[in-house]
Amino acid sequence: MNSESLERALTASLTLMLGLATLDLLLYIWVGTAVLTVLAHAMSLWMVLRHRLIFDLVKLLEASALLVDLYLITKYGFAVFSPIATLFSIIHIALNKEYHLGKLQKDLDKVFASKSNDAEDD
Repeated sequence: MNSESLERALTASLTLMLGLATLDLLLYIWVGTAVLTVLAHAMSLWMVLRHRLIFDLVKLLEASALLVDLYLITKYGFAVFSPIATLFSIIHIALNKEYHLGKLQKDLDKVFASKSNDAEDD
């Protein structure tokens, strides 16, 4: 992928996560729990583990938020940490855009290599 495509993908991802975090905070106000970013963080953790990607600060923050919210859901029946962690992740990524673009390229290369290995095994 070229750098323009990576920037568009990163921007789309950040916009999607900002929308999910906003919806989750509204859900927390109206319903008392946030579930959209919990699901997004669960899918993100699954991708990291499945493709053996390297944990960075953002992935560590998302995984921690997921674990804290899973505990809160089982203990108290609500989740709220994931949307807040997502907002902090968006700010961190926006401040360190060039680093995260390079990291995204490396992660995509690993995912595509893993997909080609899976296709060869079938």
